[in-house]
Amino acid sequence: MGMKEPSEKDFLALTGKRAALWTELRTWLSGHYPHSPELSVGKKAHDWTIRYRRSGRTLVTLMPEPGGFCVLVVLGKDEVVAAKRLELNAGIRGALDTAKQFHDGRWLWIRPRTMGDLDSIRRLLAVKRPPSP
Repeated sequence: MGMKEPSEKDFLALTGKRAALWTELRTWLSGHYPHSPELSVGKKAHDWTIRYRRSGRTLVTLMPEPGGFCVLVVLGKDEVVAAKRLELNAGIRGALDTAKQFHDGRWLWIRPRTMGDLDSIRRLLAVKRPPSP
């Protein structure tokens, strides 16, 4: 028997002091991208992943964890070049610069701590797909 599907209240409880950042990012995503979030529930407690996908392409993946959450942004080669020209805060710039370069791009695992981190994540996502106004 699988785990029960979590509610938004469950996500907020898990993310703890980062719940406001979680809510801000989810609200922004739903307001600017026509992607339906896809929830994946694993076999262990709190093994949840939310993927924002459209037409078979993933924009971003969110993984709540105790006291925060992780954002996975996968940038293709051309997107990495464009992202390097962006004005990003130090933490996100560091994630971009230290991410391993694979043949098809870079996987950025980001744990947002501030609104500045969210602003930089928004800029990265805009490189992948421009947000609707």
